[in-house]
Order: sequence, then structure tokens, then C-alpha cells
Amino acid sequence: MPPSGTAMPSQTIPGAPPVSAGVDPTFWGHHQDFSDSTTSPLSPSRGLYLSPTTSTTTQSSYNDGTPPAQTPQAGGSRKDSMNSQNNNQKQSNNDQVRASVAVACVPCRSRHLKCDGGVRCSRCRTDNVDCTYIKSRRGWKGKRKNKEESSAPATLNGLTEAGVPINNGLSSPEYPYNGEVPLMNQLGPTHTLGVLPVAPSAQLNLDGGARLNRFGHLGPETVVQAFYHYFYNSHPFCLPQPRILAIFKERRAPLLEYAVQFIGSSYMPAVPTAMYKEALDRHIDNGNYPRDAWSVQALLLFAIGLHAHNEVPRAAQVFTIAQALTLELGLNRMEFALMHGENDAQLEESWRRTWWSMFTTNGMMTAVNPGVQFRLKDVPTNVMLPCENMQYFSGHIPYPSTLQDYDDSAFLSSLATFSSFAYLIDAIRILGKVFDCARLDSTFEYHAVDVVDQYLCNWRLHLPSSKLEVVSNDGVVDEVLFQAHMVNAGSTIMLHRPRSNLGFGRVEGVNICVQPGQVLLPTQTREIHTAKCLTSAENISSLIRLPGELLYHTPFFTCVVVMASVVHLSYWSFLVPDGQDDIIKQSIRLDVGTLQQYSNTWPIANVVLGQVRGVAHTLFNSKKAMSIHLWSNIDHNDLIRNVIEEGSSVPTQQYAQLIAPMLKS
Repeated sequence: MPPSGTAMPSQTIPGAPPVSAGVDPTFWGHHQDFSDSTTSPLSPSRGLYLSPTTSTTTQSSYNDGTPPAQTPQAGGSRKDSMNSQNNNQKQSNNDQVRASVAVACVPCRSRHLKCDGGVRCSRCRTDNVDCTYIKSRRGWKGKRKNKEESSAPATLNGLTEAGVPINNGLSSPEYPYNGEVPLMNQLGPTHTLGVLPVAPSAQLNLDGGARLNRFGHLGPETVVQAFYHYFYNSHPFCLPQPRILAIFKERRAPLLEYAVQFIGSSYMPAVPTAMYKEALDRHIDNGNYPRDAWSVQALLLFAIGLHAHNEVPRAAQVFTIAQALTLELGLNRMEFALMHGENDAQLEESWRRTWWSMFTTNGMMTAVNPGVQFRLKDVPTNVMLPCENMQYFSGHIPYPSTLQDYDDSAFLSSLATFSSFAYLIDAIRILGKVFDCARLDSTFEYHAVDVVDQYLCNWRLHLPSSKLEVVSNDGVVDEVLFQAHMVNAGSTIMLHRPRSNLGFGRVEGVNICVQPGQVLLPTQTREIHTAKCLTSAENISSLIRLPGELLYHTPFFTCVVVMASVVHLSYWSFLVPDGQDDIIKQSIRLDVGTLQQYSNTWPIANVVLGQVRGVAHTLFNSKKAMSIHLWSNIDHNDLIRNVIEEGSSVPTQQYAQLIAPMLKS
């Protein structure tokens, strides 16, 4: 330490204690080379004293690893260091002797004069000039990254970006679960992914505080964050994000980790989804995954993602595997959640939601995937109903209701309210009755259609007021309730369209998400069936127009939009009354625009978009050609033609008074 009373230039770094301009030679004597050190020499705990300046330039030098302090000598012994210390102490007794610093200010450097540093060196104060500094990297090699740090951006089966935030310590399947080679090591250099780069300026707000990314987290965006931001609220059966990250870190759910990353990467164009799909396919085909409920969740997610990626046969195959494992484990029994819930209410709720998600997804996939049968419809179950999402996410889970409670609620003295998930489950049960009705003999069909239509109407009539509106008061869409309304509208179309006047011939070019080869069935009151189809298609259009991003909705909404577009196209082809042509065309434009938005994320939407556009284009040209043909076939001397041509040139003011009484009546 310098003698008492010695004046030393000093500075203050924001967020750090005041430090001296000098450097203790004994410290540098023991730590000559930091190139192999795993601890930054800039750490305050190492005793490094920073350069006496708080200029922006020097602070930047500090941030990028350049020491704005005195650079250590390349050689020398402890004895030399002690001699140097003694000489410095002698020089400090003389106020006129300036301390030597590694970074001289610009004015002193340009004049080749010594500089004593400081916020403003003494020479600049005397000359009354600006005292500024530039970065100097002389003698500094910078901190060499150790092996773990240098490989951090490319970890994870999931590749660093594997979808797991690095700052939470989670490791994705970078390490083998069953002794197999990590996925990341099997990928070529072209597939190596680091965490998506974010410029330093983009991480800070104007006030200098840390800025959250678009998923509401600090640091780089990850595919796990994308999964929970876009997909999770529509299919909330996995544990909430903090809990699932802990499960991944404990290596308890290898297949689920890949599945979450597969879904999440679909929302991030910069991340190749194929690597996760290949890993999932390999594990599933080899049977190399635990036969537990975590794997059921993984298979369910993978099947949904495959269908959205237009791999329909493979989606059916994976979902069939998930069905078999579900029944093998007994997820349809109430005891499973109690036995495997680890006395954790949130985990027990997750297992209940897993069963009911398998049930609801089975119904939706049966409607849009020819390779899936609604096998779970007839499986007996006593699993309790899920609670509301907010209760599940918070962990404050009430005692669950039963399916019998729901069915008996219509006969209570007051209208009971159940969770949104319960209404979705009931909507899927009714969808199963629609499937049954389609397989009935024509002798019983008329009565059966009326009965199933009654179920659909009762579902809507018995919704409590809080479940009639999908959007809450704060503008947030209840995505599970959204699905319930979506399923009810789609079920109505599936029941009534084969019995309506909406033919299939003009729209047979659309064969995805709808059953191909359908024909109109013999029935009565076709006009009623037609009206119910059109009303349901309009209800789907209302769901499209809800506030918020379309991507927040389940990928199955793509197929429901296709059902509505087929109804609109069929209606436009030959049934549109005069004056309503523009209205139905706007509905078709809404359908096409929605599919256009989904096509950027889900490949199935891109394929069916081309089909819907093709049918719309054909119908448009057909209607245009028909109108030209009809007009040209009217004789030039025909009275109707003359009236039309003359009427087009008459100012509207001349006949406004004539039609006014008609408008009033």
C-alpha cells in the first residue's frame, strides 16, 4: 500500500466500489498470463484496479474484455515487482510526478507526453481541453473461453437453442439417456445452432434495464419458450414451464423434451424442425423411450405436430401408439393420477389433463384424419374433470368435479359453471355421436339426426353466461373454450351438410381436412340443414375475427376453417340469392386469408390453401363466363335488354321518388 497521504488518481465505476488508478505489482506478479484462466481478470474479487476514467470509450473497453487499466508486464520476477513498487511509492511523494498509466488520453498521446489518467488528467485540466480516451489492447490477449463456454451455443440434442434457456442451467438431451450418441454430435456443421443471436443494444431498454424478448423472458429466444407462448394455452396438459424445465433437467422425460422442441421450433423459422422430428422418429421406431405418462404426452404432441405438418399417415401411426400406451398405463382410471402424482396436486392435474387431452384430440383427429378411429370414445373412465387453466397454472387446484356432476347439472336448482375444459370434453362426446350417426342405416337415420342435433343445440343453450363469450374482459382469448365452440360448429357442419343443398361436386378439389368422396344423402327438409350449415360456417368466421394472433389457436383450427370455406364455396357456386354475392365472397376471402396466415407456420394449411384457391378461381371463372353467356343470349331487340340498357343511363334522382314508398313498406 502506498504511504498514508499519497494522492492517487481514482474513479468510480457504476455498480462497483471506487478503485485506484494504480495496480498492485504483487498481484500481477502471481498472475502474469490470464489467457488460460477460467476466471475473468476483471472480476472485482481478483483485486484488479481499473483505469482512472469513466469515459464511454473506456467503459466499452471494460465490457468487451479489454483492460482499461495498466497492462501487466510480460516478464519480471517478484523482486522486480517489489522494486517497482518502491519506486512508485517514492514518486508518489512528489505531487508533480505523474503516475504512468497504460491508456493515455488522446491529447497527451498526440503530443507524446506522459499522462496521469483520471476522469480528466492534470495536463488537460491545465490546458483546458477535452480529455478523452480510446481503447488499447496492448499486451492483452483477452480471456480464453474454456471448453464448456465455447461449446455452450451448440449444446442440446436440442442444440443449444434446444429450446431451453441457457441461464436456467437446463441441459437438453446433450447427454445420452441410454448411452446413445447425443443428437448434436450427429448433426453436421451446417445444422449447428447456437442460441439465436441478439444484439446487445436489443437487450436493454432506454433506461438501461434488461429488455424481455417477445416470449416474455430475459435472454435469447428458445423453442421451449415458443412452445409455451404459442401452443401451450390451446393444449395445456404438460406441466407449466418452470416445472417442465425442472423435469427436463432431471432427465425424467427424454421423449417429451424432443416433442416440446419439435412443436416450438415450428413457430421459429430460423430453427430447422427436421432435426427434432428425426430424433423423435428414431426413438419411437426403436422403442427407445420410457413407457410412462411423460412419453404419452410426447407422443400426443408429436402426433398433433405431424398432422399440422401435413404428414397425415404418420400422425395417425404415432397417435395409435399413444393410444395403446395410454390404455396400457391405465390413464383412463382415476387411480393413475393418485398413484403417480407424487402427492403433488399440480402433477395429479397434469395426468388427468393428459387423459382428457388424449380423448379430445382423438375426436378431432378422427374428424380430419382418415387413418384415426375414435377408439377412446368407448373406453370407460372415471377420471375427474380438469379445472380452469389459471387454477392449474397457479397450483391452487380445487377438488375436481366428475363427469356425472356435469351431466346432472342441468337438473339442479341453479345453473352450475364448470371449467372450459369440461365443455370441450362434452363437445367432443357429441362429435362422437355425429360419427355414429354417419354409420347408421338409413332406416334409423332421420330420428338419429334429430337426436344428435338436439345434443348440439343443448350444448349451446346450457352454456353459462361466462362461457358464451370466448374473450375475457381484458381481451384475452380462452383457447380451450375457443376449441369447444370450434368443435361444436364443425360438428354441426359434419352432421347437416350431407343432408343439405350444398353439393360436393363443385368443391371436390378440396380433399384435405374433409372426408373425400361424399355425396348428398336422401333426406327431407334440405333447406333447414342448409341453413344450419351456413349458420355454423358464420360462427367459424366469427371465431376467425376474434382479437389476437391466429397462431395462438390450436393447429386443428386450420381444418375447421377448411370446413367453413367448403360450405361458403358450395353456397356461392349456385345458391347465392341476388344481392348477397359480395357478402359470400367476403366470407371466402376471410377463409383464404386465414389459411394464408397459417400457411407460414403449418404446411397442411399451405397445401389446402392451394386447393381452396383453386376451387374459388374455378367458380369465379365459371360465374363470370355464365353471366357473359346469359347477357349475350338476350336478343338485341329484346324488351328486357332495352330496359336494362336504358335504365343504366337514367340518373337515380329521376326514380328515387318512385322507389321511396317501396323502401318504406
